[in-house]
Amino acid sequence: MTPMKSILAAALMIAIVSLCNLTDKTKPADNQSTSKANSNDSATDREALTVELMKLEYVLTTASINGDISTLAPHIAENYVGTGADGKTQNKNQLLASTKADKRTKSWKITDAKLVSFSNDSAVLTYVQSQTSWRGQTARARITDTFIKENGQWLVQAEQQTLMR
Repeated sequence: MTPMKSILAAALMIAIVSLCNLTDKTKPADNQSTSKANSNDSATDREALTVELMKLEYVLTTASINGDISTLAPHIAENYVGTGADGKTQNKNQLLASTKADKRTKSWKITDAKLVSFSNDSAVLTYVQSQTSWRGQTARARITDTFIKENGQWLVQAEQQTLMR
């Protein structure tokens, strides 16, 4: 395994373990009322969906950085609209056509993930993505992804990136 893949694998495992540990804090105690248990079921659902979407974010980010459109394409909705940090928008075809291997990025990480809203067939997730170049420069962006669920699979329908200073 290359050092980059080892770093990515380790980062993914840490993120998943961290998010999984959050679900332990939301388990209802035996003596809680039904309404509290239902509230905690919702919290557990929220945490489980956060973990699921974060796994998908790691797959998509890895595919994007590697220029792997065959992995990226099935996870992007047909009516996708992305807004980059520069304010330019692109549809799914433009996104895939512009996806090339990123040889400048040495490492990346995702932090501060928060599931803003969700239902059975849609979800909004925000997070901060940091990328460090081989020259040691780090750029950070706050990203908001809107997902839809089609045929049991979560797809990115919209993405907004904002550079952080």
